[in-house]
Amino acid sequence: MPIPFQIKDLRTDLAEPSREAEFLRGLTASYRDIYVSILSIVGNHADAEDVLQEVCVVLWQRFDEFEPGTNFRKWACAFAFNMARFHARQQRRRKGLGLSDEALKELTHDQMGGGELFELRRELLRNCLARLKSKDRQFLMNCYSARTTLTEYAQKEEIPVATVYTRLKRIRSLLVGCINRSLGRGEGQL
Repeated sequence: MPIPFQIKDLRTDLAEPSREAEFLRGLTASYRDIYVSILSIVGNHADAEDVLQEVCVVLWQRFDEFEPGTNFRKWACAFAFNMARFHARQQRRRKGLGLSDEALKELTHDQMGGGELFELRRELLRNCLARLKSKDRQFLMNCYSARTTLTEYAQKEEIPVATVYTRLKRIRSLLVGCINRSLGRGEGQL
């Protein structure tokens, strides 16, 4: 989901240490997660986009309540969940469609837990990436940061495409194993 043009236009000023720039950095980093959270509750893209616009306005209006240094994504998604649930309730009353309040509570509970697990796995991924051999980490960065396909990357590096895919599969497997071990035992090894 692309960020609305108004926010994109403002992204050039994100280097400033202003409160507005802080808000835009948090919103830009969390925008897709906020949208997905809303979509999981309201169920269709048009309604999700409408709710998302309302959420962005409310987030900005209430940004003085956000504590710097805490998790913006979690804070914003909490507003998004509540506003999406409210929207879903209204739709159910108006059209007789949608999930019951109990189902929405269950979905919200599951979504919040899933978001926390996702954040934990993201942090563990950072740790596991740091443990990779530098040549493997550099290979990953080259593959994923290039604005080319893996086939184009392989041609540029003059290596077989199959070699690129095989090496990526091996590195991904190492990372998944490291994350899973970290979740199970507290410390992952590569």
